[in-house]
Amino acid sequence: MNKEKLIKLLKHLVYMVCLSIAILYIFFYIALPYLTHQGKIVQVPDLTGVHLKELEDKLSKDHLHYVITDNSGYSVQLPPFTVLQQFPAAGAWVKENRKIYLTLNAEHPPLVSMPNLIDGSVKQAKLLLKNKGLKLGDIKYVSDITECTVLEQWHNRHPIPAGKPIHKGSIIDLVVSTGLGNQTIEVPNVLEMPLEEARLMLLEQGMRIGVLHRVKDKQATIGTVIRQHPEPGSKVPLGTAMHLWIVNV
Repeated sequence: MNKEKLIKLLKHLVYMVCLSIAILYIFFYIALPYLTHQGKIVQVPDLTGVHLKELEDKLSKDHLHYVITDNSGYSVQLPPFTVLQQFPAAGAWVKENRKIYLTLNAEHPPLVSMPNLIDGSVKQAKLLLKNKGLKLGDIKYVSDITECTVLEQWHNRHPIPAGKPIHKGSIIDLVVSTGLGNQTIEVPNVLEMPLEEARLMLLEQGMRIGVLHRVKDKQATIGTVIRQHPEPGSKVPLGTAMHLWIVNV
């Protein structure tokens, strides 16, 4: 190959490189922005905590729209019907007229099934409550033949059975055994009391309810105690369980 042909080939290569650069520049900086409307992008605002009624005004100025998803969540830190989650996330750059998908905070916390804490340890009870999204409240310690064992589980001053639906975030109080000591108490008289009133009195006196017998008695008020064991006035160890006979419907 002579020198003249070599120079001609190099010129062609230079022309091809320049042409390629020009094509790439036109594509990425002129054609592509035009086709994708890249110049018309906006930044997604942070909508967390914004109420449903305020969303339209919040997004319209940026020419954005919103869609409420079917998913629901709940947070005690936010009011009902406020934004809990969003997609795209706050700060993302999107084209105008983009739809922002939102999850709203539910009006009420979701229901969960109350776990069975009876006969377990306090440590186990804490773990079970946490797994269900429930909170451990007050712990009342009473004497019992067992030691450091959950005897009763309460919600809003009422016993709550395992499996009952309860709002997530609810507070559960426990009655826990400390073992039997030498202390004795006088059995209180809970006859003719409503069951819940009798239960509270027994707890205050250091006793707890054992077996509940449901009986029919047309002469007595429904839901009241008509018989108890041990008998009123007798002496029993602290933490003894009292068996009650309750008038049923």
